[in-house]
This record gives sequence, C-alpha cells and structure tokens, in this order.
Amino acid sequence: MGEAALNFQGYSHVGFKGISKTYDGKSFVVKDLNLQIAKGEFLTLLGPSGSGKTTTLMMLAGFEFPTTGEISVNGKPIQSMPPEKRNIGMVFQNYALFPHMTVAENIGYSLKVRGVQKAEIDRRVTEALAMVRLSAFADRKPSALSGGQQQRVALARALVFEPSLVLMDEPLGALDKKLREDLQLEIRQIADRFDLTVVYVTHDQYEALTMSDRIAIFNDGCIQQVGCADEIYARPNNRFVAEFVGDNNCIDAEITNIQGTLVTARLASGHLVYAKSTLHARKGEKTTIAVRPENVSFVDATERNSVPGRITDVIYCGDQFRTHVELAGGERLFVKSAASTAETRMEVGAEVHLHWQPDSAWALDGRTVN
Repeated sequence: MGEAALNFQGYSHVGFKGISKTYDGKSFVVKDLNLQIAKGEFLTLLGPSGSGKTTTLMMLAGFEFPTTGEISVNGKPIQSMPPEKRNIGMVFQNYALFPHMTVAENIGYSLKVRGVQKAEIDRRVTEALAMVRLSAFADRKPSALSGGQQQRVALARALVFEPSLVLMDEPLGALDKKLREDLQLEIRQIADRFDLTVVYVTHDQYEALTMSDRIAIFNDGCIQQVGCADEIYARPNNRFVAEFVGDNNCIDAEITNIQGTLVTARLASGHLVYAKSTLHARKGEKTTIAVRPENVSFVDATERNSVPGRITDVIYCGDQFRTHVELAGGERLFVKSAASTAETRMEVGAEVHLHWQPDSAWALDGRTVN
C-alpha cells in the first residue's frame, strides 16, 4: 500500500501480549506471541499450514483460548470473553451461509439476533447489498449464487452490524485466480472506505503482498518478521522469510570479510561473492546469501562478483524466461529474464557466468527466529 495507507491513527487497536497456545502442555501451536495492530490497519498473517496463523486468528475471534498471555481490543482484555460479546466481524473460506435463507436474510441475521428493529435491519441490509454490488440478488438463496457472489454475501454479513474489527480466514481460497484478484481489490477498497481494522489470514504470498499494510510472517508458531510488503520482500530477516515470500536464491557460503555494510563470502566452489551485511553476519561464520532471481544477470567471465555455472533448464513463462543454473560448487539458482531480451535465449548445457549487484543481495544467518 502507499504511504497514505500506512498513516494510521497511532494507537493499538488490537494487542497480543505473551500469547502462547498448547493443547497437550508440551508442543506449542503459538509461542510467546507479541503483536500490536493499529486502528484502521490491514494486517495479514502469512505462513505455511501449521505455522500458527489461523490459531492466532481463532484466539482473537474467541473460538480458541490462549494458554497464557493477554489479548486486548482498545486496551481491554478479551481473552476470556465469549465470541458473541466481542463485536468482531468474521469471514470464512467456506462462506458459512444458511442455505434455507435468502441473501437478505443471511445478511440481516446477525442484526436480528441482536434485537435490532426490522426497519433498521432492512435499511442496513440494503446498504450492505449495495456495498458488495448484490442489490439485485436479495431474494435469492445461496445455492443460486456463484462462489464469488456467496463470498460477497459473507463479507456483507460480517460488516452489516458495523464492527470496527474484521477477521478473515482464507476468504478467497476456494475461488479461481481471476475472481480472487477482483475480490482482493474490492475487500481492500471496502476496508479503506470504512476505516476497518482487518486481520487477514492467507498462505498466498501474492494476496498478502498486494492487500496488506503490514504482513506478519509465521513459522513454527513464531512470528519471523513483521513489516510492509516491500520491506519483507527486499529485506528478509532470515532464510525462512527469504525462501517463503516470493522467489529467492538462497546460497550457502562462509563470510571471509566484513567492510562497512559489505560482506565478502566464499561459496563451496571457492568463488567470492558480495552482499549487504546484516546484524547476523559474522566473519568466519556460515551465512545464507539471498538474492532475488530478477536481480541476477548473465555477464562475461571478467565481471567482478560473477560466478560460473551451467544451464540445466530453460522455462518459458510467457512474459519471462526462468533459466536454472548449477554453479561450480553444486548450488542451484535461477534467473528471471524478460522474454524479449536476447540473453534469455540460452540453451541447456551452456556455460555461463552470473552476476548481481552487492546491494541487491543479503547475508542472512540461515536460521529462523524463535
């Protein structure tokens, strides 16, 4: 998102303090989670299956309870409060619509159980239908709608009672790519329009990168990194983040020198390469050199910071070529090149040299943060 989208009101709307969750007292699904979410922020919890992101969302919703720690909304602890008392909107992947009710009845149900008068329910449902562009479908049953339309109904139902906090658990996971992309834009626009605080769970990197103000990367029950999309993509904290978010070449090496912000590292082949230093970089220690494939190019053998290799595969992806290269020390990496450039027309078996600018690579510690 742009700079304006990151200009929140400045106080913590949602807080996790020392949150842990275990079912057996031995293994932890979530470990010592500390996280603050600002009012009006769109925060995405991103990670592989079993990383703890959905459990974190369910604890905020009230469907799971933390073993230790405190969850607060507007400074008030809610971890012992039942879900219906939390005034939180929820959107699930499977829509969870009542099949025997019409679209309008589904949307208005939460208002009905709250004792809202019928005239007010009708007004709010009409507004919610217009918001998700389904005014003409008020009297239809969910079975008569497409998947994308059903998810719009679920979104309208979550927003109709005007919550300030909305939780979304893989809401677009069952939809095809084009429809997912359309709804990503719609959800983000609605969140901005109504100044909603959104906590969004997904394992889809593209979804997280395009929708979020900030992203929290989960693995093994711990947050590995929190930051805006460009920060996480360009400056990953560790090897897990580098490999999980987008495409990345991660190469094992040993640091031979550190001068200012520049690291010199030796690959298994003995070749020296250069990268930006991090807090984890130590002379004489192992490191992971992380460099994005779009930042790697083919060069002459005389180019500084170049390494030799042999092409093992060339894949045409329409707008780009992905050229896979095996380095002299056995490491494998790949290069993204525009399909229109002559250098992409390489042949399998060709000997090449690869190069990257030192400030486009990072010397990571190779471990996750626990």
